[in-house]
Amino acid sequence: MGDTKVIQEIKDGKIYLFDNLIKKYYEKVYYYCYRHLDNMQAAQDLTQEVFMKVIKNIGNYKHYGKFENYLYVIAGNECKDFYKKESKYILKEVEEYSSEEEISKLENKIIVQEALDKLSKKEREIIILRFYQDLKIKDIAKIMNAGVSITKYRLKKAMNIISENMKGGQV
Repeated sequence: MGDTKVIQEIKDGKIYLFDNLIKKYYEKVYYYCYRHLDNMQAAQDLTQEVFMKVIKNIGNYKHYGKFENYLYVIAGNECKDFYKKESKYILKEVEEYSSEEEISKLENKIIVQEALDKLSKKEREIIILRFYQDLKIKDIAKIMNAGVSITKYRLKKAMNIISENMKGGQV
């Protein structure tokens, strides 16, 4: 059953079908939030907030495109709100690295994160949606409320910035 049909069934009173949507999209929304926040606990909290808002407002939902895109718009707004507020999420992930492989993975993660941090918010958003969420350009354009050509331009610009910043492993 497609998302549109499931949502209509939920609106008709079959609330238990929300589990299907949550199971289908929870991980994607979580990773989207995590890519923005780089904090597991905050990403989990915001993912729950996203689904709470969807549950609360499902009666007003109008199908204009993919439901997944709708979730990314809400998640993007939640991430922006998170940055605006004085955050109570001061919890930092505590990780111990014992092997050379784990240390190498951490170094690579830091290099990529530093390269992403040098991008504008829009460029970073496009990179996350394209490469971490594996969305198509037309879907990214819809989520970002921009044209396909400007989205392609921003993606190319972001890729060039990342490439320049990562030459020789230097950020």
